[in-house]
Amino acid sequence: MRWMNKHYIWNVIGWLLIVILAVVTIPNMSKLVADKGQITVPSNYQSTRATNMQKQWGRSQRGTTAVVVVFNNGDAALTNAQNTQIDRTIQRIKNHQSQYQIRSMTAASDSATAASQLVSKDKSTQLLQLNVHKSSSHSVTKIRDQITKLAKTSGVKTYVTGADVLNQDFSDATQAGVQKTEIIAAIFIFLVLWLVFRSPITPLFSLLTVAVSVITSISVVANLVDRFNFPFSNFTQVFIVIVLFGIGTDYNILLYNEFRERLANGKDRYTATKEAIKIGGRTVLYSGLSVLIGMSVLGFANFSLYKSAVGIAVGVVVLLAVLLTLNPFFMAICGRHMFWPIKKFQGEGDSRLWHGMAKHAMIRPIITLIVTGIVFIPLALTSHGTLDYDNLVEIGDNVPAKQGFKIVQNHFSKGTAEPTTIYLQSNHKLDNEKSLLLIDRLTKQLQASTGVKTVASVTQPGGKAIKKLYVRNQMSSVTTGLVKAQKGVNKVNKGLKSANSQLSKQDVSGAVKDANKLASGAKQVSEGTSQLQSAISQVSTGVNSLNNQVSSASGGQQAAQLAQLETALPQLNAAIQQLNSQVSASSTSTGGVTSSLSTIGTKTQDIATQLQNIKSSLGNLPSVSASSVAAAFSAQGVPLSSAQKQVLAGVLQKQTAAQSQLKSSLSSALTQIGSDASAIGSADQGVASQLQSLQGSTTTLQNAVATLAQKANIVLPGATTALQSASSQSAQLASATSQLSSAMFTINGKMPTLVSGASQVAAGNQTMAEKLAAMSKQLTALRKGLGSATTGLTQVSTGVGTANSYLKGLQKSAAAETFYIPKKSIQGSSFKQSMDTYMSPNRKLTKLTVVLNDDPSSAAAMARLPKLEKVVNGSLQGTSLSGAKVAFGGNTSQTNDINEMASSDFTRTVIIMLAGIFIALMVVTRSLVQPIVIEGILLVAYSGALTIVHWLVDPILGTDMLTWNTPFFTFVMLISLGVDYSIFLMRKYREFLHEPGATSDKMLRAATVIGTVVISAGVILSGTFAALIPSGVMTLIQIALAVIIGIILLVILLPIVMPAVMKITYPYPYSNMREAPVNHEDDAQPTRKN
Repeated sequence: MRWMNKHYIWNVIGWLLIVILAVVTIPNMSKLVADKGQITVPSNYQSTRATNMQKQWGRSQRGTTAVVVVFNNGDAALTNAQNTQIDRTIQRIKNHQSQYQIRSMTAASDSATAASQLVSKDKSTQLLQLNVHKSSSHSVTKIRDQITKLAKTSGVKTYVTGADVLNQDFSDATQAGVQKTEIIAAIFIFLVLWLVFRSPITPLFSLLTVAVSVITSISVVANLVDRFNFPFSNFTQVFIVIVLFGIGTDYNILLYNEFRERLANGKDRYTATKEAIKIGGRTVLYSGLSVLIGMSVLGFANFSLYKSAVGIAVGVVVLLAVLLTLNPFFMAICGRHMFWPIKKFQGEGDSRLWHGMAKHAMIRPIITLIVTGIVFIPLALTSHGTLDYDNLVEIGDNVPAKQGFKIVQNHFSKGTAEPTTIYLQSNHKLDNEKSLLLIDRLTKQLQASTGVKTVASVTQPGGKAIKKLYVRNQMSSVTTGLVKAQKGVNKVNKGLKSANSQLSKQDVSGAVKDANKLASGAKQVSEGTSQLQSAISQVSTGVNSLNNQVSSASGGQQAAQLAQLETALPQLNAAIQQLNSQVSASSTSTGGVTSSLSTIGTKTQDIATQLQNIKSSLGNLPSVSASSVAAAFSAQGVPLSSAQKQVLAGVLQKQTAAQSQLKSSLSSALTQIGSDASAIGSADQGVASQLQSLQGSTTTLQNAVATLAQKANIVLPGATTALQSASSQSAQLASATSQLSSAMFTINGKMPTLVSGASQVAAGNQTMAEKLAAMSKQLTALRKGLGSATTGLTQVSTGVGTANSYLKGLQKSAAAETFYIPKKSIQGSSFKQSMDTYMSPNRKLTKLTVVLNDDPSSAAAMARLPKLEKVVNGSLQGTSLSGAKVAFGGNTSQTNDINEMASSDFTRTVIIMLAGIFIALMVVTRSLVQPIVIEGILLVAYSGALTIVHWLVDPILGTDMLTWNTPFFTFVMLISLGVDYSIFLMRKYREFLHEPGATSDKMLRAATVIGTVVISAGVILSGTFAALIPSGVMTLIQIALAVIIGIILLVILLPIVMPAVMKITYPYPYSNMREAPVNHEDDAQPTRKN
């Protein structure tokens, strides 16, 4: 006995040291949950691929968490004063951006695009988006607390929210729930054990042993997680506490009942301890191993959350070690005092409830099974409804992050706070016209998808198209230019027609005839002048001779000569006057020709001006604009149908060809016309020059002849008169002849100039006549060319009008909604800002932000992702981005991945767990049928419990759905823990196998005896799970309700189904693998004292 005491003491010392070590070495659980307790998704799932792409984005997004600051004024619009306070807060955050590791931030004041996204329509709410660096030293909790303090704004309700912030609040709520659960469970267990054993001491021993196992288990698991990345989640700690408190208390009840029964039979404390541990401990060990197997196989799960339940297996191992080593110490040391103040002990009390149910079941087993099936199987097969993947339900409504999130959902779209991000990663850069066009096309197709509110991308940063970057807007400029070009062409055409009309009115042929007449007259003048010169020379010679003779000759000779002179002088005067008249007429004709030439020159200048305008207009014809349209619609990959492409190509080709041909013919005609006009201008300039010279000579000649005529009119008549009286006045005759001789000398001296001038005038008039004749031909060609030009310009105007009409029609079509940005604009400052936001620094990765109309965590939102993925793949197929990697990120994508993974892994995990428990049950029951029946009962209880909870959550919890992880953890808890009760029953049945009697009697007796233990254990376990309800965590509450209801169903089904099945199946050889009596030395059951 002393050896036993020493052995137990060493056990106590050992566990004391272990507990101290566990407390000293346990890591910070909150930090551990934050760092390693989050749900992870395998790398082949969308959300994980998206996360990996985000890490390649650059410093601004790698290793960051998205935080949203919400400024709200209830349902009323923010006032100017409040907006001023918000701006000050934003500026304060910007000033501390580096200090609080804020990598990037987007405020409504940044741009109009940002304002449209971050200010609600009712102006009551404004958002500030932050990307904050997250690390082990800069946890989400620290980020949340810092930003909350920094963003506090006077006079405005301010909230800090975000996916990671909400997850952290959920973790905090779970941790707080664990503390509540531990306290409530301890109090509940204490009270129940006090009632069961009627002793305040017994519960203390049970709580102490369970507490040692809980502390040790949590420390071991935490260190495994911290050092070896052991599976871990938010629920690991709370379920370790619940399971160990639940089954630990159940096992203690079983052990303490065995110990008390042996004390009641008169055994001493050492013997009672030994037998209680040997017999009860074996049942505990079998039950514990079943739970251990059930929990351990969860390590084969793929889903991190499911796998995290393997930590409970570690707790079960520690629990079994503590119960089977510490309890013997308390039993051996305390003996009967362990149940103080009870002094008179009795054995296990019979369960009348189980006795009655088992008895009636065995009387009519088949009917019992049929009725039971009719009642419970439909209940089990009833749908449990749609599962809720929204983590918000896990958090209380008083949590600020949840309040802020709800405000965003109420004043914006439900998906605004947690949008879906689509990442596209290409092996080439995306900052080019072709890739941007494809991205914009994808953006539009996503925007047109059902359930999508907005889609923002590099081409539509505000979720709306930038009009100036689309062909419709660009074509407006083209069509406007075409209208102007058409008006210009029409104006030029009108001017050419006017010039042609004016040229047609000019009588150039009359001017030619006048010039010919003038040349002929000038020629006659020139010839007459030459004759006159000869005559004047002769007269001058005669006058000189006369003068000489008058001075020296006799009167008879003088009379004869005077008579001749008197006759010649009038003739000379008449010739001089005729010359003067002809020279004057020549001058008048020259003036007329000069006036005609001036008019022709003016018109020629007008024609030259019109030609310049025509050439300028031809240079601005819409062929260039048509090329731009072709570039925008064809070369850049406009998404038109084949028919539309053919029509557009044909129109552009014909238009281009027509304009090219027209330009060529017009250019040729206009060049010829220009040459003709130039020739006319040159001729006109030559004639004008000659006319100027001729007019000068003519003027000189005219002046000379006029002077001659004037003097002749004076001198010659006087000379004639003088000659008539010469015979009487010889002296006077001599004087007159002398004057006449002097005048004739003067006239004769002027005659060479006159003859030369007349010759020049004649030659000039002849040249002018010839050039005017050539000009007439050129003007004829010019009018013909102008006629061709006006015809061509009419065709151009018609073509421009046709092209403009087609482009206007195309502008109204869907094809005009095509993105096009010139190369030079891509790197412009305004568009570069969009690329910096929606493209990675290397420009090979881009993102599209999709805001859904539905709640991001809802089944409706998740159902849209496969459709959106189909849209993306279809849009990129056959393009330069067909090989791009695509990944969906965000809460909806992660939730959808969790849904897919949880659904597939749930079935796999259930099969593995049931297989492991089946093997354990085969070992315990040594039967094939009994494990099948037991697992069938467990599955019916599990499914039925979920159905009932689904009915209850709406009226009790205010929600119409089960949380997505409730089914799994309910299954794990109910199956692994509920199997204990079947093992209790079947182990008790096997204890009676050595006794004589029918199998049905032994089964009835086992049910009657163990019923009290099972019911007590069920109450303890139900109460322990009920301690989860005050935690406020929806999943824990639903699991608690489901486990409690499942235990109630088990307590009802076990004493009905198992006895009925045993009654039916026992006679058949396959029902039991071995039905031999249990060794009395090992499993002897002491006779009970009633």
